[in-house]
Amino acid sequence: MILADALTNDSVAQSLDGELVWGAPQWFVPSIVIALVVAALVIWSYSIRRVQGWVRLVGTSLKIAAVLLLAICLLQPMRSGSRPEPMSNVLAIVTDTSASMNVAAKTGGNSRAENVTHLVQQDNTWRDELGKLFEIRSYRFDSRLENVNDDEPLSSDGESSLLATGLQTLAQRLSGRPIAAAVLFSDGNATDVSEQSTDWSALGFPVYPVVPADETSLADLTIDALSTSQTDFESAPVTIDVSIKATAMASRKAKVELRDIEKDKVVEQSVVTLPDDDTPARVRFRFRPDNSDVGFYRIRVTDDADSDDDLTSQTEATRINNQRLVAVHRNHGPYRILYVAGRPNWEYKFIRRALDADDEIQLVGLLRIANKEPKFSFRDSKVSSANSLFAGLGDEEEAAEQYDEPVILRLGIRESEELSSGFPDTAEELFAYHGVILDDLETEFFTQDQMLLLRRFVAERGGGLMMLGGQESFRGETFANSPLGDLSPVYTAPRDGRTGDEALRFELTREGLLQPWARLRETEAAEASRLKDIAPLRTASTVGGVKPGASTLAKATTGDGQSVPALVVQRFGNGRSVAVPLGDLWRWSMHRDQKDREDPEQAWRQWMRWLVGEVPKRTEISVDVSRDASQPAKISVFVRDEMFQPLDNADVQLDIQPLSGTLTTIKATADPQRPGFYVADYWTKQTDAFRVTAKVAGNDGATLPSDTTGWVSEPQAAEFERLETNHSLLEQIAEQTGGRVVRDNELDEFSEQLPRQKVPVSQSWVYPIWHRPWVMLLAIGCLCGEWGLRRWKGLA
Repeated sequence: MILADALTNDSVAQSLDGELVWGAPQWFVPSIVIALVVAALVIWSYSIRRVQGWVRLVGTSLKIAAVLLLAICLLQPMRSGSRPEPMSNVLAIVTDTSASMNVAAKTGGNSRAENVTHLVQQDNTWRDELGKLFEIRSYRFDSRLENVNDDEPLSSDGESSLLATGLQTLAQRLSGRPIAAAVLFSDGNATDVSEQSTDWSALGFPVYPVVPADETSLADLTIDALSTSQTDFESAPVTIDVSIKATAMASRKAKVELRDIEKDKVVEQSVVTLPDDDTPARVRFRFRPDNSDVGFYRIRVTDDADSDDDLTSQTEATRINNQRLVAVHRNHGPYRILYVAGRPNWEYKFIRRALDADDEIQLVGLLRIANKEPKFSFRDSKVSSANSLFAGLGDEEEAAEQYDEPVILRLGIRESEELSSGFPDTAEELFAYHGVILDDLETEFFTQDQMLLLRRFVAERGGGLMMLGGQESFRGETFANSPLGDLSPVYTAPRDGRTGDEALRFELTREGLLQPWARLRETEAAEASRLKDIAPLRTASTVGGVKPGASTLAKATTGDGQSVPALVVQRFGNGRSVAVPLGDLWRWSMHRDQKDREDPEQAWRQWMRWLVGEVPKRTEISVDVSRDASQPAKISVFVRDEMFQPLDNADVQLDIQPLSGTLTTIKATADPQRPGFYVADYWTKQTDAFRVTAKVAGNDGATLPSDTTGWVSEPQAAEFERLETNHSLLEQIAEQTGGRVVRDNELDEFSEQLPRQKVPVSQSWVYPIWHRPWVMLLAIGCLCGEWGLRRWKGLA
């Protein structure tokens, strides 16, 4: 045991905690015997004398106290413990220098950065005291951890606060060194961690976060949350929900503005009254972008009376968190839809007229205008075997259909060879389309291979299939037992039949009203009023029940209350199929009122957009943006071949265009874990919006369709997400690591308590109590007091 020579300063020893030990435990029994014998003699000596009661009590107590104190000294009581070995343990002082530290801790006060700079200076008492026992190392962190010289000024200009990364890096750098503790000066608003995602105990040393003792709520407006959703609702396909958090600004008005960045124009704006409680104010923008590609917008919220463009404000702590960027990527085509009809009708005319107003959708028609006729071999040789419908067409008579073949017209084709053999027989030809519409077409129109190919088109390629009603649709066992019956979301009726001339009223079901693409008005009441005024229908194919997993979005109701499915949808493999067992939707266009002239066209456009909106493309690009500003944007490109299988050995170039910068081209490399995927990382620390285009060349050199998307980089959005100190995270760090949260006015007290904590390298100390001067003086004082009392009373 190291004795008192290990401790050169008694005052220091007395300030340390320790445990009581006995230097001569072998004297335990003799000391008790001596004390009891002497105490008995004292009591007996006073009992045989006639003295006042208080004199006997006081004299006996004083002498017994002196005897007991001397008996305890025989055991050599000492206080023993350990203390940090001077300059053998590392004490890390870690300072957050991210931009959020420039926010004041209280209204009208200094910023947190200014307060911390004052606290970590070398001339502070708490630091000087700890410097006597610990090797102090100073660090700063924002996007990375750095060493700091003690005389180096700290500037809080970091764009992120990587608290977890900084502490983990500190543990790695000092691995193998004895770390006594880390004193952390931070607001706790980390941009790389959530309160549930990190096990802080793995650091291996206690962390003592230092927080302001005097902190008040600062007036501030913050865009707390932002979400974007898109639908096929034509008048307002994009919805942006904004959540605004207000602190110390209750009952005031705030202006929220949505601005198109590239066109520099205000799209919408709204004024809201800030709530009195902690409930965020919510604003919803619903609008239709001017283009169908990638658009970038800025959402900005300000105090209605404070509309200047400066990021500092007299009424708010900061205005950096008052604006956010958002990228809106609307799916764009061109989408190609193949319309196949069994006979000429009005439906194709009105669908084509509706889609002519949509630049993103191209309708290709394959219309049978005459069914096949029997060919008789006894015809005169002078009689042409060609169908008379093609008579007089000149050279085209050579390609005219025979009597035993149907007469089919091709409309809207891009090349002369397209659909020249009728409905596609190969996957390469059919998979070039995004959707297929079958109208009034019997099952026998297709070969078995064509129906299986159509099944693959939906299930594997992910295309959309819509089946319209009519005289030949959804008929008989042939349809039910064919691949078309498998694709249909409704069963075939047990017996064939058609509705008569009774009027059918089209109605959306509750589930249909929840689908923006199925309705044309924004509210339920307005949609119900619209449907009430549209022309009734009279033709519906008889179908059976709805298949499990399918959804009925609309029904057609007769006057006596009976209803049949009118719009049924289902997922089928990677694609979707739709059944519309109605044969005269054209009546809506023929008998519409002046006030809703565009409603039928809008309905068709929305239905077609939904049908092909999620159909995969041969090239698809996506960007994953991390909340951590120190991480790159991860760009992924998925490339498919003509059979829509993953394509390897492609050459993928990425053109990245910042809105406020120059074009950069990088090459994406194949992902070894995912066939057909090509990945690249793009690093940036600037706040900006980016548009990226993937240009792909196949392994044979052929150019594939390109794809474009966009993203925004806002490193300060997470940094200023909240202004108040994140006490819950700091307390969690302290609790899990074995430290505690320290207020900045308790640092002097902390400097006294830290050396008493367990540290990696310590030395033992022993403080002997039994031969301290005050022990002997106390024993002599008790004996002298007892003798003086006896002299006073004449007993000595």
